[in-house]
Amino acid sequence: VGCDLHPRFITRKFAEEYGRRYSCPVLPVQHHYAHMLSLMGESGLDEVIGIVCDGAGYGSDGRTWGGEVLHCALDGFKRVGHLQNQPMVGGDLATRFPLRMAAGILHRELEIDEWLVSKAKHFPHGEMETEVILQQLKQKRFPLTSSCGRVLDAVSALLGVCIERTYEGEPAMKLESVALTGEDVLQLPPTIEGNVVDTTSLVREVFEMRNIYSVADLAYSVETYLAKALSSIAIEEARRHRVQFIGFSGGVAYNAHIAKVIKSTIQDRGLTVILHKDVPPGDGGISFGQALGALRGL
Repeated sequence: VGCDLHPRFITRKFAEEYGRRYSCPVLPVQHHYAHMLSLMGESGLDEVIGIVCDGAGYGSDGRTWGGEVLHCALDGFKRVGHLQNQPMVGGDLATRFPLRMAAGILHRELEIDEWLVSKAKHFPHGEMETEVILQQLKQKRFPLTSSCGRVLDAVSALLGVCIERTYEGEPAMKLESVALTGEDVLQLPPTIEGNVVDTTSLVREVFEMRNIYSVADLAYSVETYLAKALSSIAIEEARRHRVQFIGFSGGVAYNAHIAKVIKSTIQDRGLTVILHKDVPPGDGGISFGQALGALRGL
């Protein structure tokens, strides 16, 4: 039985119960590797460099992943790059109220107390809640995530596009919609060190330019930066490992602009981009990848 690696997922518990009942092996598969396996299975490939971006997935190191570059084969994978780990202040509350993500990212380089207090009306408990957030940041009491979706959420909240999430993916999806009419006004070259993409400077730039450029242009610029940065790592790793194919999967792969930039950036360097055609790139297609992972693990 194949299932997700997360030890507390209800599907993991169901798989373990099923395995005990029928005396069959249970083989957990890391979330983002399963995304890429679904694409590899659909495309008939046995080795790719994979860009996998989504809201969250349990990483092999116990942290929350979501902006990953993986070297994938059918018998395993290696994490070769990712987005910078950022604070999720309040844990899952940061997904519902993405201003928490924005505060966590900006806090690394800017004095945000006054700005955050000015946003108190957007939190259920007002100014008292903003004070708790600031205290948690100062005491470094928060989990970290490399999620691409959470960065998009932070920018969405920062630009006033979506302050509170009422359904899954809402802040990032609304940001994508706004970006449709935008241009890359920031023209930021990707900052990458040790195959880790700097997202703090990106969000800081949006914060500092939010009253100068339009929301559409800033949204477009952010999506372009993330796509080019992850593509850059994937291209270098593909050359290093002599892999021709680079795949793009995960929920963020539904974003047409990000997918287009990734595709053009990689093709311009003479490599082949693989995108989903029949299997959904989001969690709707992940069970296919888990099944392939479990099959190979037997």
